[in-house]
Amino acid sequence: MSRINWLLMLSASVLSLALMSQQAYCNDSTEQINNDSCMKCHKRNGKMQGHHALDELNLSCSSCHGEKGNHPKKPNDLMVFSADSDLAVATQNNACLTCHIPKKLADTEWTHNVHAEKVACSACHQLHPQADRIMTLTTKQRSDECQRCHSVQR
Repeated sequence: MSRINWLLMLSASVLSLALMSQQAYCNDSTEQINNDSCMKCHKRNGKMQGHHALDELNLSCSSCHGEKGNHPKKPNDLMVFSADSDLAVATQNNACLTCHIPKKLADTEWTHNVHAEKVACSACHQLHPQADRIMTLTTKQRSDECQRCHSVQR
C-alpha cells in the first residue's frame, strides 16, 4: 500500500471518529431538557437526568411545573412537587397522570391505587436524578420505606 493511500485511510478514520463523537454529543439524551430556559437560573437544582430527560419524550420544565407566566415575579403558579408543597395531592398527581396511565401504574405496583388520592407521587418517587431511588429498592427496603408513614402502634 502506498504512503498516500495509507494517509488517506488514516485521515478518513480520524474524520469518521470525529463525526461519531460529534453525533454522540448531539444525541445526549439530556440535551433538550437541560437547555430549557429555566436552567439559566435553576442550575442549582441540578440537571434533569434519567428516563424523564430522554429527548424522545419531548419534555421541558413547564411540562410538569407549568408555564412560567410572570415568574420570577411573585406570586407564581409554578408547581412544586415536595412533601411541604402547598399544592393539593390531586393537583400534584394530575401533573404526573398527564403521561402516566393509572391502569398501567396499578398493574405495575398495587400501592399506586391505594395511595393515588392520599399521597403525592413525589412522596416516593424522585424524578430529576439518574435513577428513581424507589425503583432500586429491594422488597425489604420498600417495606422499610412504607414504615415511614405506616408505623404500627402497639
